[in-house]
Amino acid sequence: MSETWEDAVRALREAVQALLRGDGSAYKELWSLRDDISMMNAYGGLLTGPEEVARGIDLAADQYTGWIPDYAEELLAAVSAGPIGYLVLRERVANLANDNAPPRFRRITLLFRQEGRRWRVFHHHSDPLHQPSGDLHLP
Repeated sequence: MSETWEDAVRALREAVQALLRGDGSAYKELWSLRDDISMMNAYGGLLTGPEEVARGIDLAADQYTGWIPDYAEELLAAVSAGPIGYLVLRERVANLANDNAPPRFRRITLLFRQEGRRWRVFHHHSDPLHQPSGDLHLP
């Protein structure tokens, strides 16, 4: 059975929820194992290849251990064309377990490709979203 684009997006959203609770295993499962993968995450730096990306996901999950996440996203684009797909998002993440921590706002781009019967992430770029004025209105 082939995974649809909609299945891949749904799996990503579920994996993000697990990551925000300190478990990066589902997010790592979404990634390609090819050497050409890359991640530029909100913590900085460039990670390349499956081993570095997996370590980066583990480090991100560690940052969220003990969190009670309050997460919202605004989907700006979700496109699949042939064997390539991408998502562009804005997100807000807050920790309900820590009233003193301000929410984090980010912009995110994820690139997917079909590998066999599955959609796999091969690039992730996220960085802080600084609003020039006003608030990001997310549910």
